[in-house]
Amino acid sequence: MTPKDLMAVRTEVLTKLILHKRERITQSLPELISQTGDEKHTAEKMARKARSNKENLESKITKLKTERKIVTQGFNDDFSSNLATKEQQLELSQLLEALTVVNASVEEFNKNLEKLSEIIESVESNDKLSAKLKQSSKANTALGELNPDYLTSIQEWNEAEGKRRKLESRFTKLSSSLAESKNAAEFWQSKLNDGFEELLIDAKRVADGGPSSRQINRTNRKKNMNMGA
Repeated sequence: MTPKDLMAVRTEVLTKLILHKRERITQSLPELISQTGDEKHTAEKMARKARSNKENLESKITKLKTERKIVTQGFNDDFSSNLATKEQQLELSQLLEALTVVNASVEEFNKNLEKLSEIIESVESNDKLSAKLKQSSKANTALGELNPDYLTSIQEWNEAEGKRRKLESRFTKLSSSLAESKNAAEFWQSKLNDGFEELLIDAKRVADGGPSSRQINRTNRKKNMNMGA
């Protein structure tokens, strides 16, 4: 048996080992991919549900933040500012500005609203403003009651979305691994069927310091791309 024949035998044994490994992967992965796909589908449904709940609460939060500012709308038309002292007018201006801050905390808003109510009551009896004060207070209270649920919905969505992304990534990797293993199995099976002459030539070229067939193919692709550019 010549060295070349010996090399071919060793290559055949190694190829069979590689082929066996790839075949086992292609046999085991489909079930795992199917299971992961089911988990991914469930995770997607949970993420959509969590997102819908979060967005629904976000909409309510936004409406309440707008509604609680009702007392500031048309205030100068509703309030007889000429009856207030300059000091009260200055404080009113500061309070109204603070009450228009969209993301003011419930506590801070309530504190400023109470101060506003005190000044109004000390200046005049105003049924229209009293009604607006009650509406603003009611909306702010509702906002405070809704905030914990909203924060919980954000956390639940983050967790659900994180799980969905993790399963999506796993599903993609498993699918890619299956496709890669199938291609590899087909490649090595073709070598068993057709012989290893090309591989031996390639191995000798690399051993002599030359490029591998993969490098040659990559170089040719680049040349073709440059010629087509």
